[in-house]
Amino acid sequence: MTLGEKIIDLRKKRGLSQEDLAITLGVSRQAVSKWETDEATPDTAKIVALAEYFHVTTDWLLRNIAPEPEAPKKAPHTASAQAHIGTPLLLCMTIAGCVCGLLLICYGFFRSATTLPTVLGLILLVFSVALATGYGLFLRSAAETEGTAFIGSFWRIAVWFVSPVVCYPLALLFYGLLTEIPYQLVDQLWLALPRPAWNIVRFLLLSGVPLLLYLAVCLFVSLRLCRRSRKHL
Repeated sequence: MTLGEKIIDLRKKRGLSQEDLAITLGVSRQAVSKWETDEATPDTAKIVALAEYFHVTTDWLLRNIAPEPEAPKKAPHTASAQAHIGTPLLLCMTIAGCVCGLLLICYGFFRSATTLPTVLGLILLVFSVALATGYGLFLRSAAETEGTAFIGSFWRIAVWFVSPVVCYPLALLFYGLLTEIPYQLVDQLWLALPRPAWNIVRFLLLSGVPLLLYLAVCLFVSLRLCRRSRKHL
């Protein structure tokens, strides 16, 4: 039996999909697929993680020098069972909470006559982030790979919905700095620049800078998390 066949057998005994195993180990689904078809071999750290997760020995995985142990009995209070059952559902719920929280904030800010939707949106957003972070830390206490993978999966998506709340005060600070520009300088620019060029400058200052700040934060976090995942391949 090859290493890929062993991984398939162990994964199916646990009732896991390739995506579930990838999230657990902090790698991509394509990496798991290549392992199972023997197109690639896991590195040492992933071999150890596989052995610990499936309760087998690294010697059995790599060299067949020990018989395959019996499948471990399911323990309802172990972190692995909880992760398998609750992780995908909780990930979807917390991300949905972030989306709904941002929508409520936007509705309260632009359309509502009261601040109640904005307050409710902030509470929902903070609660979703706290729940996801707390669950990820809980998984980390039992299995560091599972917790890190969950937190990374959450933030790769949630950063696009949380960043507007963080970037908004920075945008207000930027607008406050613009108001400190002397009126004489603004008048000189108004007279010196052609009207189309002036409109472009105003658009870039008032809309382009906050948008670039938002995209920079989101892309930085997403790329940083993706780079961490690639290091585990």
